Amino acid sequence: MKRLFFMLCVVTGVALLLSCNTACGTEHAMSGSHEKTLCVVNWNVETFFDSVTDGNEYDEFKKSSEWGHDAYVERLKRLASVIRTLDADVFVMEELENEGVLFDVYNFLSAEWDSKKIYPYACFAKDEGSSIGCGVLSRFPLADMTVHSLDVRTETETMPSMRPLLQVTVEADGKMVQLLVSHWKSMLGGEEKTEVWRNWQESVLYEAFSRAGESSAVVSCGDFNRDVSVFANGSRADSVRLRSCLCNASVDVVSGWYNSNGVLVQPGSYYYDGWSRIDNFFAGGTARIVSCAPQTDGPWCDSETDIPLGYKIWNGKGYSDHLPVRCVVAY
Repeated sequence: MKRLFFMLCVVTGVALLLSCNTACGTEHAMSGSHEKTLCVVNWNVETFFDSVTDGNEYDEFKKSSEWGHDAYVERLKRLASVIRTLDADVFVMEELENEGVLFDVYNFLSAEWDSKKIYPYACFAKDEGSSIGCGVLSRFPLADMTVHSLDVRTETETMPSMRPLLQVTVEADGKMVQLLVSHWKSMLGGEEKTEVWRNWQESVLYEAFSRAGESSAVVSCGDFNRDVSVFANGSRADSVRLRSCLCNASVDVVSGWYNSNGVLVQPGSYYYDGWSRIDNFFAGGTARIVSCAPQTDGPWCDSETDIPLGYKIWNGKGYSDHLPVRCVVAY
């Protein structure tokens, strides 16, 4: 516990490793022998609250007689099991209540897993008063964590609560990789009505890629609550265009959902009246996506349909309403 506490306090960041043994679904290019690779998994773990009520939880958790310590421990066991199974260098999560959940996941992993595969580095970020935030577990040192928040006052409606962009530098094998973690505004209230706020968050992501430049390795992931097909088309079949609300500017980034011929990976990552691909991976600068795919070989989804098994408070069953997405990046 002391080790984790020390590392979390010192680094508060994200991380990634230099190798990955499991291939993913979409091949973009072969990794050259001089390049390093890292494997990142992104997963919206669906309203992962701890067992302590502090008032910011969603109503269904505060009102439920089924939610408590035992239910929380059972969810931790399942999450730790998925992390062990997917064995990524960096594990990125959306919808964690607080950094304490990261401590608890670490303790479950350290008690049950090979000590050489522990994630000693971690970070967490959310806006003050928000119910959920984004967290990262990593096997590599982290540095220069920055949180980018919006304060928009030019729209006709007041800006709703929105999660910030978490940016952190991963120090791996003498190289630096910038990781950008997003959880964009949900479609609650209507896709068209809420799109204006996702456009503003797209502007923040555009700025982060633009500042990094072409000589840096940049990887972005998260739950964007926007299907990859809604982004503007990029100059390549496997790219999309990030645009700014503030100026007539854009930057092209490679998407993990398309292969080099522009064919979409199957299935999506989220299912509601059909599949959508709202959990995205983007790469820019010197980073290249080698492979990327949702992970369907596990108890977190239906074995016949691949539809994710969302968590149900009333019976304690399920994992998340999103599939984890695994991406191998060369840099």
